[in-house]
Formats: sequence, C-alpha cells, structure tokens
Amino acid sequence: MTAGDAWRLPPRGVLLVAVVLIVLAEVGGASMARFKLPLARWARDAMLARPAVHGLVGVRDVDERILDEALVKFDAGLRLFHLHAEGMGLVILATTSVAATLAGAGGGRLLIALLTVGGAGYPLGYLLWSVLIPYRGIEGGKTIAEWVVWMPFGGAAIVALWWLAGLVALRMAGRWRA
Repeated sequence: MTAGDAWRLPPRGVLLVAVVLIVLAEVGGASMARFKLPLARWARDAMLARPAVHGLVGVRDVDERILDEALVKFDAGLRLFHLHAEGMGLVILATTSVAATLAGAGGGRLLIALLTVGGAGYPLGYLLWSVLIPYRGIEGGKTIAEWVVWMPFGGAAIVALWWLAGLVALRMAGRWRA
C-alpha cells in the first residue's frame, strides 16, 4: 500500500457531528422506553385540547380510534428518529471518509458538507413530525416536516450520495485521481 492509497479521515467537526447524532439516537431510544407513558399522556392531552385538528367528534368510540392512530404515529415518529439518527451517523462516518479519500486534501469540502448536514438533519424530521402530531395532526405535522426538514436535508444527502457514487465510478474506471 502506497501513501497515495491511504484512507483520509474527514474533518474532526464531521466526526463530532456523526458521534453526537449517534449519541442523540441512543438517548432518544432510551428516553422512549423510560418515558413512554408520560409521552403518550402528554400527546393525548395535547390532542384532546385540539379536537378540530384531529377530527374528534365527541363520541368516545369514534374519538378513541382517531386518538389511537395518532398515538401510534407519534410513537412511530420517535422510533424512526432513533433508527435514522443511528443509521445516518454511521452513513456520515463512512461516506465522508470515502469522500475525503477520493477528493484529496482540501478538495471535496462541499461534498463532505452536504453529506454531513444532509445526513445529520434528515433524522430530525421524524422528531419534528412527532412533536407536531398533537398540535397539527398526522398529515399536518408530516407536511411541515417534509418541507422544513426532509426535502432540504434529505435532498442534500441524496445529491451528495449521487455525487460520491459518481466519484467512485470515475475512480474505478481510472478516469479521475485526487
């Protein structure tokens, strides 16, 4: 193995973001387990305070089904945050290492930034969606999370991943060197 073939680490800030994201995922997962009932009570009380948002009609049999569905989505959003934050932390570590190696010293800053910001921001959309469900409803919360978090951050991550895939393909074809 020559010096030119050695792996380069991404900037320390990128590594810190990835590790913090993984830690947040683990804290979120532990908090979901520890505070499951208080979180469900809070969400249910917030939904009952906004009957029009959730389509509650005042008939217990009807309202309970609506509330149950919203609580399942609330819990699902928290679980998806946990899973995506854990996974995207690892994706950030792997992809930015490849980008730093392929792009060379000083190169690929935009690519690394897109991978980091997109990867770290995307899971926060699930957390936002869960928080918004009691106030805006399932679809209202999802719409806000899509426009504010998932599309910009997910879009950045997707663009960066395609860009990185292109660099890898060019490198493998022998048409590009760092």
